Amino acid sequence: MVVTRNRKTHTAKQPLKRSQRNYEQQKYWNDRYAAKLIGETIDDDDDDDGDDDHTDEWYYSYSDIADVLQSHLKKHHRHSPVLDIGCGLSKIFDELLNDHFLGPFVGIDYAPIVIKQCKKASRNNNIHYLILNMLQKRKPDLSFDSFGLIVDKGTTDGILNNEASLLGISTMYEHASSFLSSNGIFLIITIKTVHDTEWFEDCLIPSLIRGSQNQQTKFIIHFHECATYTDGTENGPNIFVIVKYDCKSYSLRSSTNQSKQDISQIVTVKCY
Repeated sequence: MVVTRNRKTHTAKQPLKRSQRNYEQQKYWNDRYAAKLIGETIDDDDDDDGDDDHTDEWYYSYSDIADVLQSHLKKHHRHSPVLDIGCGLSKIFDELLNDHFLGPFVGIDYAPIVIKQCKKASRNNNIHYLILNMLQKRKPDLSFDSFGLIVDKGTTDGILNNEASLLGISTMYEHASSFLSSNGIFLIITIKTVHDTEWFEDCLIPSLIRGSQNQQTKFIIHFHECATYTDGTENGPNIFVIVKYDCKSYSLRSSTNQSKQDISQIVTVKCY
């Protein structure tokens, strides 16, 4: 794995607090949005920060990350299908449309009440919503075989609210890799960093490789790290822009069981 670093940081708007809410549980999200629809919020006896649990646009909006993403976008990305994993009630598709992305757009979530509300609110025939669990081993059945842009905006952190969920999220990354088109972008916005070895080196990277069905596939991972908060306790949310592309001339691997030395031929990491 090749790692390079440039001197560039992006400052997050506010610190992220470690939540006691059960973000990794499907029931939590159904209950959360059911309460929202009747104008209530979920009470949480363990949460003493005084904030209500009423956020729809997790971490950044598209306008906050557009400058970072623009440096990696090519013309074909705006003409390719877009997938949002764990879409919730995000408005990112509307923002992408305003930035001249043509879609089609597919939002998936495992909370049925979320998808029902998204379908009810959507007025665009090019935006589709599906109830789907990307943590299940069986490859999901989607309307499109490949996507030029796949978005995970806070979904990783919700699932990994319980660290025991690494196995499940590795399955999600495998599916994302299999759906990502050649030269496609997998965008992950997370408090995780490249320094979290258990997640980055032992989970994310092997999962991307396993999910790729082409033996000539390589990945370039662009890691845009946000500035450390003033209390020094946490970084993020950070931005991972993962680009998948195929090398036509030779095979980079003979199996998906790779040593770290072999991975250096497949994955390049650039830090900013």
